[in-house]
Amino acid sequence: EHPLSPLVPQGDRERLAVGPAPMSGTMLSPLAATWRASDYRVVAGGSFRMVLDVGEWDNSRVVNTPGQSGDPASPHYRDLFPLWAKGDYVPLVYSRPAVEAATETVIVLTPASR
Repeated sequence: EHPLSPLVPQGDRERLAVGPAPMSGTMLSPLAATWRASDYRVVAGGSFRMVLDVGEWDNSRVVNTPGQSGDPASPHYRDLFPLWAKGDYVPLVYSRPAVEAATETVIVLTPASR
């Protein structure tokens, strides 16, 4: 559940919602999660995970839940949630050629003239 869900109107709750999904893990496992003993519902855990290969940066992996956008209207708002819940990752590229090959959109910001 989104932390703002209790504070927004019902329609906005649905837009913010991402889960639920089954998830493994305990506070002692790589998929760190804390759950309630009464219903085994996950109540806390790491939303961001990263595995870095310092010898070959382009081999690094990352996952962020629910996705890469904070905008519920974006296709990237919840796209990483299923991967995160399963313990999977996406590439975290570093070198210019790898970044350019993985680029979906380029946004150019130009300061306004005075």
